[in-house]
Amino acid sequence: MDELLTTTLDVLKETGYERLTIDEVVSRVHASKATVYRRWPSKSALVVAAFVHAVSHLPAEYDTGSLRGDLLAGMDDLLNEMERLADVMAGLIDEKRRNEELATALREGFLDARKQVAAGAFARARERGEIAPDADVEVLWQIAPAVVMFRWLMMGESVPREEGHRLVDEVVLPLARAGRRVSAPATPPPPPPRRRHAPPSS
Repeated sequence: MDELLTTTLDVLKETGYERLTIDEVVSRVHASKATVYRRWPSKSALVVAAFVHAVSHLPAEYDTGSLRGDLLAGMDDLLNEMERLADVMAGLIDEKRRNEELATALREGFLDARKQVAAGAFARARERGEIAPDADVEVLWQIAPAVVMFRWLMMGESVPREEGHRLVDEVVLPLARAGRRVSAPATPPPPPPRRRHAPPSS
């Protein structure tokens, strides 16, 4: 099955999601469609399985002893995977906007698991007193991936490792330590109403 999943990813890189066919995949590995459909009932399921297989070397958790260490390790892995799989990820993100089945499979098969990895790192940090008790983990864990993927997929630029580390040190960690005490500036009061001058008397 490893060969089939690796081949699926290769075909995905060559053709994109829309033009990928299970017929093409099985012809390259000399397997039968029945074998594939017994394990993966749809193209979406097969493609997500191939993507998850490609990143299966990622750790189930980062536990370096500090939140900074965990986030830097996660950042390094994110940058490495973007170097390797940016085109695949771009295609999947584009397709999942139109394909609810793919979106669900990608969320359940990959995104939820990575979210749990991040949640575990922040939970341990909270227990160690490294972050504010009210730190908004739901927002914090998304910051680094959002910036990195925007740069890659929208601007066509890679993120240097040093810049990724600065994002952790200068954005994510300060926000985590400050918690919800960080607030928007107060809204300035409205200007006073303009006075209407009485017309001159005749």
